[in-house]
Amino acid sequence: MKIQLNIAPIAILVIVGMIVASREVLAQSSADVAVNQTASTTCSAGESVALSGNLHVQVSTAADPNGGTRYEIGMSSSLTGVGQSTQASYSGSGSYGYGFTTLDSPAQVTLELGTPLKSQDSAPDLRLIQSVSLTVDSSGNISASVISSSTDCAQ
Repeated sequence: MKIQLNIAPIAILVIVGMIVASREVLAQSSADVAVNQTASTTCSAGESVALSGNLHVQVSTAADPNGGTRYEIGMSSSLTGVGQSTQASYSGSGSYGYGFTTLDSPAQVTLELGTPLKSQDSAPDLRLIQSVSLTVDSSGNISASVISSSTDCAQ
């Protein structure tokens, strides 16, 4: 009996495993940012909304084979609000992802997030726009804050 072994698939698996291992994850971390501020509005039919809730940030860092550090950022928001003119209740949630590679440590980025704010009353739905400043070092330590919040007409 003759046994024939095809080495090509095994070699491919070994090479793929080496490539995956070379993108070693250096750190994974998360942080929660409390959101307690009033978002102004640019919508003529809208209103300022007093927000409360949470922005959850998850970051993983990995060495980039071409140099620098690769940062993968995932964020999710869960917010409620009260209209300052109508006292209407609003709620909104969203998920966001962003990735970048840099030689800088700590890495700094400002992200703009757009989240639908649904009115629970007869007030019109709005879109929340938040600027979030994020600083992450190569060990995954996170510093995040919401710089500004505003609403515009829902699109």
